[in-house]
Amino acid sequence: MDNLTGTRPTDVPAPAPAIRREAVVVVAAGTVAMLVWLTARAAGIDLAVRSGSDSREVGPLSVLLTALVVAAAGVALLRLLERRTAHGVRRWTVVAAAVWVLSFAGPLSATTLSAAVVLAVLHLLVGAVVLGGLRRSRVA
Repeated sequence: MDNLTGTRPTDVPAPAPAIRREAVVVVAAGTVAMLVWLTARAAGIDLAVRSGSDSREVGPLSVLLTALVVAAAGVALLRLLERRTAHGVRRWTVVAAAVWVLSFAGPLSATTLSAAVVLAVLHLLVGAVVLGGLRRSRVA
């Protein structure tokens, strides 16, 4: 912005609206999750987890929907904390990092070591996209 005229120079692009940046993060989280799942399938790794006395396959729909829901929940919590607290982004980062760390308990229920590694990578990458992407959306 030009402080004298209150106009934006024409050679500087306007920042993207927050909702568009947040949507990019949500879509990126889903995309990364699906790429990990597809890579595991191409490598012949069956993603299965123990569920009580049975086991259940981790399919593409559950991978995609979980990543999208987690990312959207992160957006909602971030917006809420920004509106209700003085240091919303900082508080959201603490909560999001704690949830991310706790999410690594999920891969412990995998039926094989290779499935556990893939699921841990999935959690690592989706968490990094959500945490890093939403924090960055507030700086841009």
